[in-house]
Amino acid sequence: MARTSSLAAEAAPRCTACGSERIVKNGKNVCGHQQFRCRACGVSRVLAPKSRETAPERKAEVLRAVATERLSLRAAQRVFGVARGTISKWLEKKPKPSRR
Repeated sequence: MARTSSLAAEAAPRCTACGSERIVKNGKNVCGHQQFRCRACGVSRVLAPKSRETAPERKAEVLRAVATERLSLRAAQRVFGVARGTISKWLEKKPKPSRR
């Protein structure tokens, strides 16, 4: 009985660098996602990486809590589960209201 890989069950995935179908599993990355290596070009990466972007609604909610409800960065980190450094960067990028 021949073994079929889980890749064979899917619709022939392609290398994101060269477009070749000659890819094989190549362990897991730091986050635990499956890595693949292309036998044609040698590139090793995740085929469909997830976006690391935070939803704009979520970002606005955190910034509103920090600005209007006078929530400290540490409290916002506990409540929303977002790192203090990330919240600080969001606050730096947020345009300052004019004082007129």
